[in-house]
Amino acid sequence: MYRTILVPLDGSAAAERALPHAEALATATGARLLLVRATPADPTSPTDPNAEQTRTVREVEAYLAGAAAQLTRCSVIETAVFSGEAAHAILEESRLRSVDLVAMATCRDSVLGQCVYGEVAEAVLAQSPVPLLLVRACQAEPQPIPLDRRPRVLVPLDGSTFAEEALPAAECMAQTIDGELVLLHVVQPPRRARLADSASAASPADTRHVALLEHELEVLKSEARDYLQQVAAWWASGSGTLHLDVRVGEPSETIAAAVREHQAAVVALATHGRTGLSRLLLGSVADSVLQHSSVPLLLVRPSAMRRAV
Repeated sequence: MYRTILVPLDGSAAAERALPHAEALATATGARLLLVRATPADPTSPTDPNAEQTRTVREVEAYLAGAAAQLTRCSVIETAVFSGEAAHAILEESRLRSVDLVAMATCRDSVLGQCVYGEVAEAVLAQSPVPLLLVRACQAEPQPIPLDRRPRVLVPLDGSTFAEEALPAAECMAQTIDGELVLLHVVQPPRRARLADSASAASPADTRHVALLEHELEVLKSEARDYLQQVAAWWASGSGTLHLDVRVGEPSETIAAAVREHQAAVVALATHGRTGLSRLLLGSVADSVLQHSSVPLLLVRPSAMRRAV
């Protein structure tokens, strides 16, 4: 369960898109909500830099206090002002305050601006010791994680232990929101099957070829179901509901469809964490979720990656 949730802010409405999600999680668990904003390390005033820095800090403190005042459902809210580079401040505060989750906004279909996204989000993701809840900033109205029903956390798995590293964070999220886990495996048809699908089976040889391809696809689907059942048997703790879903198609489109059909509240993914979003496992899927829906991503850096930092 979450005890401390950190939300980086920069004074923009876009960055504040993460607040409804963080507030919902903090309300569900009684977690402490920590609002953080960084200020420039070097004052620009040549006459009295100390006075300018003091004024800037007071303005930032007033802004954070105003943001905290809007979160009426949270019982414990703290604020912190750091001097220096934003990503460093976020990571340092995460370590100092034993943060369990960082919730922040990003935007994948806009140029970099004043919002906490882009380079800052990627820098935090590349080094964060805790899961990162990434919310799309460029949407008209943020929809907080629903707590009035059994929301679902979708976990795309590809058969690798790397992808399975998202499971602990996904289970924690599901327990926090009293939700359910959906384990999804997308089977990609063999390339020759995709080619054959576009051609007509005009001859007996073509018919036999199509039948062989269909049989091969059924074998792949059966193996995928067996894999998910093994993961479920190994992972299930008896504390929640697990759904298994095997689908055929291209990963990006198929997972996006699963998000809609399951009405998933969160999608959990493991990430390489080397250069941020460009290195996401199933990165095109992550971009698709961020660009075409309001569903946040729960991103996890595998333990081997964290030890390497």
